Amino acid sequence: MTVMAERTLTEEERKIISQALWDLNLTPEEFVDIIEGRSSRKWPDRAFCAARLLESVNWFDIVKIFKPEDICGLWQEAKRYVRFKSIREGMDFACRVLQ
Repeated sequence: MTVMAERTLTEEERKIISQALWDLNLTPEEFVDIIEGRSSRKWPDRAFCAARLLESVNWFDIVKIFKPEDICGLWQEAKRYVRFKSIREGMDFACRVLQ
């Protein structure tokens, strides 16, 4: 995944990311920094955050914030955290199509 320069989130992006933060003590900006590789936190790690995003937020909202290719770049590592078979199968398919 390409590390992007820090960015300011729009109110819509903050609202979308907040859906994944229900039990995490993180701001939307901190969560995005983790996924984009700008944070050195040990926990939650990038894979966990990517999985949480996929389980909590609609795909069409996710791609308003992140490139699908970037999410797929984290997918093999994130897959272990995804609890739902339908999400695992859908992401496996999406990432195969995007290759």
